[in-house]
Amino acid sequence: MTKRMRSKDITGQQFGSLTAVKLLYSGKNGTYWEYRCVCGNSHKARGNTVAYVAKKGDPELPSCGCVERARKTKHGFRAVKDTHPAYRAYRGMMTRCYNSNSPEYKWYGAKGVTVCGAWKNNPEAFVQWALQNGWAKGKHIDKDILCTQLGISPHIYSPDTCQWVSAKTNVGFATNRDNYGKHPNIKLSHKEVAEIKRKYAAGEANGVQLAQEFRLKSPSSVYRLLKQGQE
Repeated sequence: MTKRMRSKDITGQQFGSLTAVKLLYSGKNGTYWEYRCVCGNSHKARGNTVAYVAKKGDPELPSCGCVERARKTKHGFRAVKDTHPAYRAYRGMMTRCYNSNSPEYKWYGAKGVTVCGAWKNNPEAFVQWALQNGWAKGKHIDKDILCTQLGISPHIYSPDTCQWVSAKTNVGFATNRDNYGKHPNIKLSHKEVAEIKRKYAAGEANGVQLAQEFRLKSPSSVYRLLKQGQE
């Protein structure tokens, strides 16, 4: 007689395109669940396998197999072995906003940054918008500039708040100290920079000490700040 193992109840929980419906079996060979896919199909799978795939951050996976099959067929923005760069931008956007395991999540999803309903579950709509609104190889999608101008907070990825910008423009925003707390590249506030300069000028601390105190990578970062003009 097979000893039945206790299993965590995940009924109703969603994993990618699958929603757990009921427990089918729990034993030495694992725990198996019946899932309902967004396409409407019923799917039976091992619970830890489904959970593992979901943790990878793809908002559409796992599925009953429908998503994988669709991705292998040629359509408006993706073909076999060829992913359009705009689709990769979509994947990155979704991962930053909804995958808590992503290193960038703390600067996006954790701060309330979201993707609009028109794009969230419709990558094709995003790619079509991209192709019609200035996408070009090497350009970056930016939501911060327009959201800041429009006074929208938390920021949101949407047709009205996004634009394709050059890497130079994107980096320029990412290094503007006015955006401290909004972008991971900006490590210091205006106040902290002023304090670094004051302490160094007063002889209270040297570059090594200041780098340690203000969590900078090296004293060279301090000296670059000291050479800059008024922040």
